Amino acid sequence: MQFETWFNSSRYILTEGAIVERLKSEFNVELDKYINHAGLIYEQPDKLAKLYRQYIEIAQQYDLPIMLMTPTRRVNFETMKLSKFNGSDLITDSCIYLNEIKSQYPDFSHKIFIGGLLGCKGDAYQSEGVLDVESAYAFHKVQIDEYKKENVDFLFAGIMPAISEAIGMAQAMAESGIPYIISFMIRKDGCLLDGTSIVDAIKIIDTAVNPQPTCYMSNCIHPLNLKRALENKLNLNTTWLNRFIGIQANSSSLSPEELNNCGVLKQENFEEMIDEISYLIEHFNFKILGGCCGTNDIFIEKLAKRLT
Repeated sequence: MQFETWFNSSRYILTEGAIVERLKSEFNVELDKYINHAGLIYEQPDKLAKLYRQYIEIAQQYDLPIMLMTPTRRVNFETMKLSKFNGSDLITDSCIYLNEIKSQYPDFSHKIFIGGLLGCKGDAYQSEGVLDVESAYAFHKVQIDEYKKENVDFLFAGIMPAISEAIGMAQAMAESGIPYIISFMIRKDGCLLDGTSIVDAIKIIDTAVNPQPTCYMSNCIHPLNLKRALENKLNLNTTWLNRFIGIQANSSSLSPEELNNCGVLKQENFEEMIDEISYLIEHFNFKILGGCCGTNDIFIEKLAKRLT
């Protein structure tokens, strides 16, 4: 069954929890300067697979569909040229890698959805130096065309800090014919890092592209901060907010800038985080739910248990 069919018919969809931070803290993995953890599909595939399998098996236990993303947020034609993996078909191989893991769950594979993950060209934790719309379209289309060849279930724009690059990426995604989701980097004042309100960002993109994104969401944000952002007066009393229905929660309530400069992983109380997620479900009809930095399989299991 296609991703959009499951999206429309499911009350909840899980996502993976943290991957990168767990690789560092639990396995002492050294990340590539240019492409982060993507090269582990070649060098340490079992460590990466262990985390993906944990999340799949939690979804299976609670019979919830789950979205998994390729480890490719920092992979693009520029970073690949600088990486020691230059010359590899890393996007293609990441899709093959995840589909192989998926195939190991034959009775549940119809509820596992593989997404092609893309990120902004620069630093997602600041809005300076982001691409304009035209440049973003041209830059991201290269990677999107590679995902299209692999028949991924969906495309995912992760932690986008500014509206201009998000528009260009959305335009390229829309042309692919693949369902896609735009996920913003958001401050608790209700805005992207460039000062665009959540509601305005949704309105601008929905007006600029066809087909529109499946939905909008945020990752790398504490659910309490997202609650404050959505309830800011900038975002209230509009139907545009109905399009914003998901979170991959960061376990720290620090601001994006503080997170970017923090050398120690902050991990707050999982039960309290899930209480806040329950509030987002009740008041904003959230559907896509998972974890980001500071979360793990314990968090995802507690979340899945609460949902069911």
